[in-house]
Amino acid sequence: MYIKYLKKFLEYFGKKRKFKLLLFAIMGFIAGILEFAGIAMIYPFVTLIINPASASSYAKYIPFQINTTDAITMTAIFGLGAMCLFIIKNLYMILFMFIQCKFMQKWTQSINNYFMGFFLYAPYKIVQKIPNSEKIYALTVLSSQATTGFITRLVTLLTNVLIVLSVIILILCKFFVAGIISFIFVATTIWIQNRLLKRGIDNINNKMSDASKSMNNIMYSNINCIKEIKINAAEKEADYKYEKNGKICTDLCSELNFFSSMTPYMVETIIVISLVFLGWIILLRSEGEQYSLVASYAMLVAAIFRIAPALNRIQSSIINLPPLLNFVIDLIEFYERNHVSKFGYVEPDLNNNIELKEYVEIKNAEFSYDKDIPVLKNISLKLNKGDFVGIVGLSGAGKSTLADVLVGLLPLDKGEILIDGVPLNEKTFYGFRKLVGYVSQDLKIMNCSFRENVAWMVPKDNIDDIKVEKVLKSVCLWDVVETYENGIYAEPVIGESGLSKGQMQRLIIARALYKEPEIILFDEATSALDVKTEHEIVNTLKEFGREKTIISIAHRLSVLQACDKIVYMKDGEIKDIGTFGELSAKHSEFAELVKLSGIDTNKK
Repeated sequence: MYIKYLKKFLEYFGKKRKFKLLLFAIMGFIAGILEFAGIAMIYPFVTLIINPASASSYAKYIPFQINTTDAITMTAIFGLGAMCLFIIKNLYMILFMFIQCKFMQKWTQSINNYFMGFFLYAPYKIVQKIPNSEKIYALTVLSSQATTGFITRLVTLLTNVLIVLSVIILILCKFFVAGIISFIFVATTIWIQNRLLKRGIDNINNKMSDASKSMNNIMYSNINCIKEIKINAAEKEADYKYEKNGKICTDLCSELNFFSSMTPYMVETIIVISLVFLGWIILLRSEGEQYSLVASYAMLVAAIFRIAPALNRIQSSIINLPPLLNFVIDLIEFYERNHVSKFGYVEPDLNNNIELKEYVEIKNAEFSYDKDIPVLKNISLKLNKGDFVGIVGLSGAGKSTLADVLVGLLPLDKGEILIDGVPLNEKTFYGFRKLVGYVSQDLKIMNCSFRENVAWMVPKDNIDDIKVEKVLKSVCLWDVVETYENGIYAEPVIGESGLSKGQMQRLIIARALYKEPEIILFDEATSALDVKTEHEIVNTLKEFGREKTIISIAHRLSVLQACDKIVYMKDGEIKDIGTFGELSAKHSEFAELVKLSGIDTNKK
């Protein structure tokens, strides 16, 4: 199962990293060789201390010529050699870990960049279907757990397996039977730990992924819906759900940490038992040579104690890989479920400067989110430059969908959008959207200053403060900004002691106006304003005269009294276009809406 999902993970997210992973395997092999050489130096070093007469027999192993076979010199050479090898090995491992951590962090960020690119550039029709909680979960949890968690554990497992094998090979070369015992020690250690821990680990694996997802959804829901929770007096229920799921996650983590903490103690116990048996074996095979006995045992003790931490890391990896694999599976499923592989970045036509000279036209447009349920049906609408057009209709009439279609967020099933008679396509919509200022009913205030909120996505050094002040005054918000000590450089406070919902809405409108758009699209944008402020903003819009094309979608019909014409929609179709009086005379449902709004139908 590991191989199956590892292949998929590398296929989707690691096409340019397979070679680097191979290099990590090679680096792990080099670490094993250094471990092998360092431990091998211990045997002659201890032998020379106990039996100086053996100095001449070790001179041939020194790769450079010396003029003496003095025991002290030879001992110093082998001692320094062992020290240098261990220092080099440890410095090498530190470098290895640094490279590995940097590589994994870059890989995580690369996956996040890929998904963020998908969220930003993929068709809006696809992206809007993915819950925001899932998007955040993929960016904040799944990608990091897959790379710095799962892949890192795999690399750690491979590296330490190579180290353990290198040490066992060394022992086999010198003492075959002892090497076999060492191998049995390693295998027994891993088997006993897995045998004792497997049931608990499997139980955790089955619950960890689901608990993590559930916790993410509860956190997102509680934070995103605080107002609704309070209105429904559901604080206790929300708090209970969070605490209950938090306890589940805490218990699972505690159990996992408990099983992980058991590993060193189990290894230590088996080490002591193994060393006793190895000592007996060496004693039986040393044929009475005391110096050989001590040197052999010293080397084996060093080898076993070098194996022990590697075994701990191996066992820790074995314990943690199954739950981490669940995150990899979830990431792969997210990738496949949302058809991320089919996403292809479309390079916008930057050389085609779109200009609105005469009109925008929607021609024979049809659209559906589901092929069996049409949302827009044969829509045709011509908007002349300078028009102030209102779009009205009951909920579900297709008003907001029409707005999204107009700016190219939703691709038409049939029909086309034209600018001065020229059809727009996927590449040229990018240039067209630069002409559009969009104001929605969703209040997206950023955690930054007034000037950065108004000049959103404009580099700080390029913000025109004079223009910021102008648009804030045009939306009747300047008097509020002046109450802040730092003016437009102040970060607006949201809530009771700061900006009201209506003021936040005006700030969003100022953001659209800063762009100096040719077309301004209001999607229920004045719903949070009081009547006086709404009237002031409508008058501001009227002052644009014929300079701007304004499209206003509204439930509150009083907003649309200044419109040149009203588009009345019902069941995804344009039923009629005209003034309030004309539409009221023809359509009883519209007349009822006008009556409820208290509008004088003698006005345009």
